[in-house]
Amino acid sequence: MDMSLRDLRAFAVRHRLDVIFHVRATDATWMVNRRGLVARPSMGDSTVSGVEDTLAAADEFLVESDREPRRQLSREQFRELMATRVAATGVGRDQDEA
Repeated sequence: MDMSLRDLRAFAVRHRLDVIFHVRATDATWMVNRRGLVARPSMGDSTVSGVEDTLAAADEFLVESDREPRRQLSREQFRELMATRVAATGVGRDQDEA
């Protein structure tokens, strides 16, 4: 499952999550909040690269919601979380585009 900024924004809104994605090697960091807005978090350096470049290279994801404590996930773990939640809700990308 490839991850686009559009997919991440929809996922964050649908599941009411704040998602911070980070590239450890460059310290590039961006965030998508639970309203789908892209923001610069107080950690990391968002000036190192653009949001889409950072998402493509991100190796660490911090996920936070009102119902769950903050979790730190690898890229693969985050992809699994997205796939699991999308499958559980029965809402796919094709339905969003219709």
